[in-house]
Amino acid sequence: MVYATTARVAHEAQALRRCLTDTGNRSVKVLEVGCGSGTFGARLKHFFPEIELFGVDMSSSCIEIAKQNGFNHAVTYDVVQGLPYADNEFDFIYTMDFLGHVEFRSKDQMIAELSRITKPGGYGFHGIESGFIDYLNCNPKNPDDIVRKYVYMEGHIGVETLEDILERFSRHFDIVQAFPFPIRPLLNIGNILNSRFWGEEFCSAFDDIDNPTSRIAADLVMGWFNQYLTDQLLQIYGNELTQSRVADTGNPALNRFIDTLLQGCGFSMTTLRKPQS
Repeated sequence: MVYATTARVAHEAQALRRCLTDTGNRSVKVLEVGCGSGTFGARLKHFFPEIELFGVDMSSSCIEIAKQNGFNHAVTYDVVQGLPYADNEFDFIYTMDFLGHVEFRSKDQMIAELSRITKPGGYGFHGIESGFIDYLNCNPKNPDDIVRKYVYMEGHIGVETLEDILERFSRHFDIVQAFPFPIRPLLNIGNILNSRFWGEEFCSAFDDIDNPTSRIAADLVMGWFNQYLTDQLLQIYGNELTQSRVADTGNPALNRFIDTLLQGCGFSMTTLRKPQS
């Protein structure tokens, strides 16, 4: 998933660059909630060495690694119960692959905490697992149940649609930009082959050239097209690419095509800003 990781960091960096521009490029305080071992923070620190980078996570072993990955301050804390920081402390707060692991009953409290510790005018960026998951019809006793695998194996206990995510955030923040990622049909090549997403003919043809280098090349090409299509859709429809916000084109076939793109592939990118007052 070369392009997926790289693109997530690129969008995160773009949001941070907005923050730096608005603050006059002075040193800013940046927090990653659910930082894990600090993979994304390390990359961000590489591109923006001037930032003061904080991290918080529930795993003490991960925090020790995060400290080695460029975090200036990193602490262990039960983040679902609150965040150990003062009001209006941070210029920029981000999460990556985190909020989809927070129970629904805790989400609003978590977002309120993010707002509390963000400075007025400060920014947020959140890469979030998203989509409609039919939790109510999950069979936890069936090891082959798709929802069971998604929840039990990967801990996705709080995945919801991008519309629902934005509705929660909009109670505390202005939405700067939000879109599904990656848009269909631009999955990474591993998922395309495993799910037979593009059909047997494509998978058979790719088998003839399949090797680590060709997989990387395919991911990079699909990543480029994904970015191009996303940029075009944002220019046409504005900064919130959700199915409920996109207008009817009057062309049923085109409507279906755009609707398919905006279903996304289980992830979304959202940039926020806390109002000045």
